[in-house]
Amino acid sequence: MSTIKYGLFGVQFPPMELNAQAAQFYEKAGLDFIAYSDQTCFTIPRSIWTPDIIPAAENVDVDTALEPFVMMSQAAMVTEKIELGLMAVDAYRRAPPVIAHAILSLDQLCKGRAHFLLAAGEIKQFKSYGIAREKPFRQIEECLNIVTRLVENNGPVNYQGRIWNLENALMTCPPYNNKPPKIGCVGGGKAMDFAGRLGRGWGVFLPPCGDPETFAADVRRVKQAAEQAGKDPDELVIQAAFMTLIENDEEHVQKATENLALRWDCAATLVSDTWSKAGLKNPLGSDWVYSRDLVPADWSREDALRIANAVSPDDVRKLRICGTPGDAAKQMQPYIEAGANYVWAANYSGLVSTGQLAEGDTGVQAILETYNHLRVMNDQPQIPLPA
Repeated sequence: MSTIKYGLFGVQFPPMELNAQAAQFYEKAGLDFIAYSDQTCFTIPRSIWTPDIIPAAENVDVDTALEPFVMMSQAAMVTEKIELGLMAVDAYRRAPPVIAHAILSLDQLCKGRAHFLLAAGEIKQFKSYGIAREKPFRQIEECLNIVTRLVENNGPVNYQGRIWNLENALMTCPPYNNKPPKIGCVGGGKAMDFAGRLGRGWGVFLPPCGDPETFAADVRRVKQAAEQAGKDPDELVIQAAFMTLIENDEEHVQKATENLALRWDCAATLVSDTWSKAGLKNPLGSDWVYSRDLVPADWSREDALRIANAVSPDDVRKLRICGTPGDAAKQMQPYIEAGANYVWAANYSGLVSTGQLAEGDTGVQAILETYNHLRVMNDQPQIPLPA
């Protein structure tokens, strides 16, 4: 029987009690894990986060993302079995010992139910806050190396690098049951080699970071790096985080693809190479890179709407997982066949309607139904959908 695990995005906007309620609901609904992300602000400019475009703007501020380790701690305290995943921990804004300390503490709190993927960060979390972001691959390589050493060793750790030097660094809190949590990284290029060689997991956002064929090649690269490092590649977390617009009927799917904020987000969060592979041109230019270029606070309403209007609803369908549960499952399945074993969806249609990428017990039925379609495709038993 397949060992694919299914998760859903945790609640990261206030009020905090929504996060606790969602965590309990996800566990009761039979999901395998809850996914969180490390953000200080979101991808949609405040200038267009207005009720005329986004109904949720009446009640939710798009830039009120709460600290993920805090939210995961809360979820751990109100659940018993469901796994918690952080994708991705910013390896720039947080020094390696700070990350390791937080991981070990949360690992104790949740009794070994968490995994963590590091990332090189996004310029929107740096420029506005006066933090430099340079040499991202070197940074993430050294951070992953140091964090795993500190988490897996309870004696002095020494490390000589080009960015950090550790001398007799002590972090002697043992992992829960002396079983270190799985730690890896997110991203393409060299990050895939780091994930296999130094870590025990890798993740990527889809379809922004590639079609199924590209993803399959990337998975092979990660597993090859693991094998060369003497690790079992079948024990890696291979996480596929899907950006989706999933609704129970086609009318609501079409309405979501027409939303100007979601059309903006397609332009802003996908590298231009992804557009060209879909036979399209990104209105932000041929060299646009989300992690390097997007600072939403710098965009005026006029300029953001100009970009949004240059993205058609048909473009959105080509650049997101869009459709009813059955249709969405068919689009996601090739990535599972390519090697994804941790699958979760961030539902952007929920973002504009409720202000959350997952809406607790009132708005996740379509995604749960999508997962049941995937379970059938992968010879897994379906789970009863909550009433």
